[in-house]
Parts: sequence; structure tokens; C-alpha cells
Amino acid sequence: MIKKIKGKVLNIEDEFIDIEIGPLTIEAFPSYRIMKDLKEGDDYNFYASLEINEWNTSFYVFKDEIEILVYKALKTVSKIGPKTAARITKTNDAENVAIMISSEDVKGLSKLPGIGKKTAERLISELKNKFDIGKLEKADNSISDSVDALEALGFDRAIIIKNIKALNLEDKSTEEIIKILLSKM
Repeated sequence: MIKKIKGKVLNIEDEFIDIEIGPLTIEAFPSYRIMKDLKEGDDYNFYASLEINEWNTSFYVFKDEIEILVYKALKTVSKIGPKTAARITKTNDAENVAIMISSEDVKGLSKLPGIGKKTAERLISELKNKFDIGKLEKADNSISDSVDALEALGFDRAIIIKNIKALNLEDKSTEEIIKILLSKM
């Protein structure tokens, strides 16, 4: 099993990167955080996952432990394989995905690539206690309404949830929560 690799990034494409490891060059599928900070020619330490099936071999790389943890958790859910899990961790910050799962955010999860409402519900059912990120109060309608309102204004749902998690918003009205969040974002 391959856990980590160290190599020089030779080429960055939309879907993959080429990593030189000694005399070898491998094509790897990068995560969101890698693509955000990556520069050609630099050496990096990557967390890695090699996936082999009867049709092909794919190599996925991640920047940190939270990304590989979320990736591995996602691919354990029925009907989500390595490709879908990798696509999710490539297009979204892994911590935000974990927050959406922990906070039982079906609407946010349904917007992930390859995930519909039923799969989002399955993700929550199978993984809601997997991540130690803390829960938003699902029953708190003012927080839920605030998230929906800010999302309608064009803010990213995952960023809204991350900001809510960092603040103490108990016993606040929807309007108060929106004002507080707007001042923070």
C-alpha cells in the first residue's frame, strides 16, 4: 500500500498532474487543496491512494490527512466509488464536505458532483459520525433559513457553514444571524 509520495510536479493539467519520483513519472489525479496551491517545478509530499480494478489503475494525491480521510470515507459508501470520491475532493474542500455531512446538509451535499438527494441522504446516514468536526443544530430553523438566504445571495454554502461553525449563534433570529455572517464574510 502506498501512503505518501514525495516528488516534483512536472506538469499541471485540468484533470491530472505529472509527478516525477526518481526515474518514474506518474500521472495523478489531484485534490482541491493541491490544485489551489500547486506550482510546477516544486517538490511536494503528497498523501496518496492507488486504486486498481480490472479495467484500469488510478493514482490519487491529497495535500493533507483530512482530504485523504474524507476521500476514503466517501468511497466506503455504497454506489460511490473511487472516481466519484476523487471528483468530490477535487472540486470541493474536504473539510467543507465533512462539515456538510456532519451537519446533515442534504441540500449542500446534493450539489456535489455525482451526488443526488438519495445519495446525499445515504452519505449522511453512513458517515455522519465519522468526522470529528462538530455539528450544527439541524433543528435550528433560524440557522437553516440563514444559510438558505445567504446562499440565495450568491455566497458559497460550504463557506457559510464554516463561518456558522466558528460563531456562537444560539438564540439569535434569522435576521441577526444574517447580519453577523455578512459582517464576517
